[in-house]
Amino acid sequence: MKDIPNNRLFYLEAAKAAKAAGNLSSVMLRVYLMNYVRAYRREQAAIAVAAREKLFEN
Repeated sequence: MKDIPNNRLFYLEAAKAAKAAGNLSSVMLRVYLMNYVRAYRREQAAIAVAAREKLFEN
């Protein structure tokens, strides 16, 4: 299993670093952005699960 960064901003920082290095292609930009979106969705799902668990605690 690969290690998934917890911070979704990691992908934006990686894209900025690649752009600064001059090797950011349109394909890699899409990869970074899709990974960002997936991390955002994981974050939102975790919030929803926590809210649902809190609902059933009471």
